[in-house]
Amino acid sequence: MDSPGEKALLLLFLVHAVSALYPDTMSPMSPMMLDTDPATPGFPSPPARFQDMAKKLMMRCLQMGHLVPMTMDNPFNNSGVQMEDSMSSPNPLSHFHSLLTSLSAEETDTYSDTDMDSASHFYFQPNSTMKYPASDREWNVTERMWNCSSLPSFIEHMRNSSAGPQCFLRAFIAPLSWVALMMKGGDDMEPEDYGRLVWAAKPLLQNMPPPQMTLPPWIQNPHLEEMMKMLGEVFGSLSEEQRVQIREWAKERVAQNNYNCSHTAAAWRPRPIPEQKPGQTHRPAQEPGQTHRPAQEPGQTPKPKQEPGQTLRPEVGQNWPARPPQPDMTVMPSPCPPRLLWLKMDVMKMMGPFLSGLPMDDIQTIPNDQLCQFFHSPQFPSAFRGVGALPPLQGRKILQKIRECSQKRDDLVQNLNRLGSLACFYDDAPTLNSSLSRLLLSQLDDCSNSGVNKLKKKLVNTVMSSSVDDSSPELLRALGHGVTLLSPFHLSQFSPDALKDTLMSLGSEVKWGLTQAKTLANKLLQGKQEVSGKELMSLGSAVTGVASSVLRKVKSQGLLGNEGLDMMSQKMTSLQRKALLEGLLGDVNASELIQKVPASLLSSLSLTTLDKANLTSLDQLEGKQWTRAQSAFLVRNILGKKMTLTDMRKLGSAMQGVACEMIEKVAESGVMEMAQAVTETPRWLSKTQVCCTAQSLFAGLEKKRAGYFNNITDTELEEIPTLLLLHLPAEKIASLPASVCAVFMKKMKEANLSSLPLTSRSRPTLTNRALNCLGRNMSKLSSEEVLSLGSLLCELAPSQMSLLAPEILNSTVQALASCKQIPPRHWRALFQLLNDTYGDPSDWTADTIKSLGPLLLLDDSAVRSLRFKSWLKETLSDLMDSLPIPPVPTPPQEFSRGPDLSALRWKLFSLSTSTSEVMPMRRRRAVLPQGEAGLTVSLLEELGGANVYWSPAQLSKMDAATITAAVETLGEVLDYSAEQLVVLREKAIQAWGPVSGLNESQVLRLGCVSQGFNLTELPSLPFSSLDTLETLSHCSWTQPQKEAVWRGFVERINKTVGELGAVELVGLGQFICGLNTEETGQLNTDAFREAVQSVGEVQCPLAVTELLKQRAVAVFGEPQGWTEARVNSLGNIMAGLSLSEFPSLSPSAFSFLSPTSVPLIPPDRLSALSTSQLKALGPDNAAMVTKAQWAVLGEVQRAALGNALGVAYDRVAYDRAEPTTNPPSNLPQLSGASMLGTLGVGVFMQPFLFLLLGFVL
Repeated sequence: MDSPGEKALLLLFLVHAVSALYPDTMSPMSPMMLDTDPATPGFPSPPARFQDMAKKLMMRCLQMGHLVPMTMDNPFNNSGVQMEDSMSSPNPLSHFHSLLTSLSAEETDTYSDTDMDSASHFYFQPNSTMKYPASDREWNVTERMWNCSSLPSFIEHMRNSSAGPQCFLRAFIAPLSWVALMMKGGDDMEPEDYGRLVWAAKPLLQNMPPPQMTLPPWIQNPHLEEMMKMLGEVFGSLSEEQRVQIREWAKERVAQNNYNCSHTAAAWRPRPIPEQKPGQTHRPAQEPGQTHRPAQEPGQTPKPKQEPGQTLRPEVGQNWPARPPQPDMTVMPSPCPPRLLWLKMDVMKMMGPFLSGLPMDDIQTIPNDQLCQFFHSPQFPSAFRGVGALPPLQGRKILQKIRECSQKRDDLVQNLNRLGSLACFYDDAPTLNSSLSRLLLSQLDDCSNSGVNKLKKKLVNTVMSSSVDDSSPELLRALGHGVTLLSPFHLSQFSPDALKDTLMSLGSEVKWGLTQAKTLANKLLQGKQEVSGKELMSLGSAVTGVASSVLRKVKSQGLLGNEGLDMMSQKMTSLQRKALLEGLLGDVNASELIQKVPASLLSSLSLTTLDKANLTSLDQLEGKQWTRAQSAFLVRNILGKKMTLTDMRKLGSAMQGVACEMIEKVAESGVMEMAQAVTETPRWLSKTQVCCTAQSLFAGLEKKRAGYFNNITDTELEEIPTLLLLHLPAEKIASLPASVCAVFMKKMKEANLSSLPLTSRSRPTLTNRALNCLGRNMSKLSSEEVLSLGSLLCELAPSQMSLLAPEILNSTVQALASCKQIPPRHWRALFQLLNDTYGDPSDWTADTIKSLGPLLLLDDSAVRSLRFKSWLKETLSDLMDSLPIPPVPTPPQEFSRGPDLSALRWKLFSLSTSTSEVMPMRRRRAVLPQGEAGLTVSLLEELGGANVYWSPAQLSKMDAATITAAVETLGEVLDYSAEQLVVLREKAIQAWGPVSGLNESQVLRLGCVSQGFNLTELPSLPFSSLDTLETLSHCSWTQPQKEAVWRGFVERINKTVGELGAVELVGLGQFICGLNTEETGQLNTDAFREAVQSVGEVQCPLAVTELLKQRAVAVFGEPQGWTEARVNSLGNIMAGLSLSEFPSLSPSAFSFLSPTSVPLIPPDRLSALSTSQLKALGPDNAAMVTKAQWAVLGEVQRAALGNALGVAYDRVAYDRAEPTTNPPSNLPQLSGASMLGTLGVGVFMQPFLFLLLGFVL
């Protein structure tokens, strides 16, 4: 702030705002009253957690360099208004003062003595003498602000203030403005006032958009355009779920406003109430259809009657009425036609970047002429620029439609600069000249489709072919992100200054290969072993090439507090992060480091470092992303075992560390309040926490009223968080009254079922309850009604779907293709339904595969048997690109998200390597003839991980030049067979000579090909760098190989085991499994304590795990004293506990076991656990129990394990179950597959089997 007057103005503004929230508490003389004009909104009540939101937004102002006035005394003491201590008090005047004083002193301690004096002695005294700003202009603005009686006019005057005050004012007003916008959608507001609210609300959406966005159910077109413009400006801050929600909301609003129809209207026709059960009560005269209408909500203004197809838009040149007549929303809008052409040019302009995620069905309805007009409009480039990678099927389709409506090819070529992310799918690169190639290349930064590297290489070659000097700075600038395709040798030819400028311009998002990054780091750092923070930051994403030995000497200056550090450290390996933290801790204390270190480094801090930081307040945890072990440590240290609702709401990511017993204690003060507090941060909840919260809630509600769920009301059901409602026992779900159907269906539409085991009885019960709410036979359901099931649609049995009308079945199956999770028990029957409906998949058209593609993966044999077609490879590649990346580690079968992708990978491999246009059906591996010309460098690079499918005979045909050029690509494959590795070893020796002659750079490039060297050769691999060792650690080494590599490495570094520090232990990775009994006992205590979390991520043989456990006991004491944090930090080391040690653990610790450690526990040791310990495992860990472990458990233990998982155990069902066999090849078989999965199906199907038996007999 430039003057004391501005600081005074800021305080006056904010005093005015907080006072206006509760006008009744103001003195009678105060002019601050709400406007009585309903078209001009006053000041709404603050939303929940308003204080947190405003404070976080104000902190952003501080980060931008704006100064905030400090108040040494309470500025409101002389105001004549009584002060209160909390936001819940009638008078929130103290709120602003508390916000100012809570801001970090070190952030605001930049005022001069004069500044501090003027700020701290400015008092709010409306009826006495005040200190006013000196200048007339500032005084006039202040006076006008003081006389404001509405939020929009307050905002208008606020916009006239300078940048510093405006930032803090806007931070305070943003949450209030968003509340005002959501209350009625601005349907009775002047466009100018509405625009002011939208402008004021933007910081909230830009910096911390609400997780659950509530958008107005009715909004006029001018307001809709204003709102969508702002939402488009904050597009990058929104999650994918929020973007989808906004897109669907806008689509519905356009349908209502322009066509007087609704995409969801048909799903909510009034239904008759089913026959009432004995003892069941309903509210009088209430039907499911009367409580929920997508186009109308309580308090909503009516919508005008309108003929179908009639639009509400004015004629060209006609102005929108200031206050249009209120529509009659008591009339349900008619259902929209299935292929409503809603995406006209004006709507596409309004949608902006939200067009980038349109579903295929919507894209196909865009009129080509309208799209072409939009393509040439000024708004088109911003709709597809900066939106990230497009879904390949949709992106390719939009570009195809633009091609079709372009009159000639030159029209598209001349407008290449308008494509944005659509450029990822441009397939005519060879015809472009150097200038156009540069233009297209500059738009490929966000592309992620598999064919884009091939496109980039063509463009790079074209640009380079026209360059006079291959090492000029101009060439680097021309290539842009294309420089990542240059070889390490070529990169080394550029000057350090040119490379430095390029790295700065590219930012931290660029991905370099390891040898490229090392080349860049060596070139820029010029061999320095000690570098400054500034020099390190200049490397950007090439920091992955910096040696850990350099990073552990880096000091904090120029790093801590630098926003670029977060992005840079995200690129680092675990070893690099640990080395950098060691360097930083040598320069600053633990407390300061924790406050300033970014999230990507925070996760690498040990519990020992956290202990040294001595964190004592929950406020110190705010805004940080803690690991689960860190969370458990901090929760116990700060709260002990006592926690309040207020504490819980402050935890943020530290919620991960809350044990179920703590949740149950909080529930004693109010179960519903507890449940809502827990679910405010769903991303940080484990399945265990969700389950125990749900159980506490349901038990508490049943205590409140017997048979609570039999006669639950709409309001009561609405209060229950959807995440918890899913865990309601099946019998209670079935007994929900029909009167709550509308609320139930609304919740199911937004539900995420991923926390429920796939064999849980709640899944089919929820589905049947929803179908009953629809109130009609399956054969009579409309498409809208089926889609209203939300994710429960994915649970429909194929036998149920077969009852749908043909056109409804078609839309239902297409919707199923978007399901993230389909119960495996349905796969076979569902695929048969696909065959019956669409024919043999080999006969499907490209459009059919594009719309149903994910469902094709339900049958491996069908994927492998697809006949060759010219478009098949591209279509399957797009399908692969559109699928989510499989989670790591792979989840257990009970929570598996989808089918195995190996068949699709194999099919793409066969299509890429086949030389025949017609693939013989009898061939399981249609590949190139076994000739040397087949395995080219370009083909190997294109295949990437699919190179694992080459046979040893085919690999043997590679020449030395090919393997030399493509060795890094081959070295990234993790799962070669022993036979393949033998061949690759021979090829490596053929290219580079014997192992004794290799250098460390060559070993690094060989990567996982090094696994092919024998036990005699491995110890002589010539490397002594921890970084090389860590790189090799990711490969699939056998135990004898780990021991051989470890022996060679420890001899070369010339250190004893006791001399290894924490950084070395982290760098060892899985090679720590090579230590023998004597060596594990020699591990340095401090180093082991600091590195134990990384050591615990390794999976060693049981004998080695037991040795590491012994070292853990020596360092941390006996297991019976281990806390939840310690148990979690030890990871897989926990599997080494003895038969007597496991039972000594506290039950609360079992849910904090690392899931990967559970299948490693010897069965006899798991069987030593009590029922309370088994129950405490929780769903995450219970699902990891293997068949061998399950087999040794007693009946009561199995029941306890079933209770933990959420799948009931039934002795009869188990005893009658046939011997378990491996699932068919097309179903994923996971090491942690739960026996309870098959058991749950048996329990669920048992009544139906008895019923069928009755009919037969």
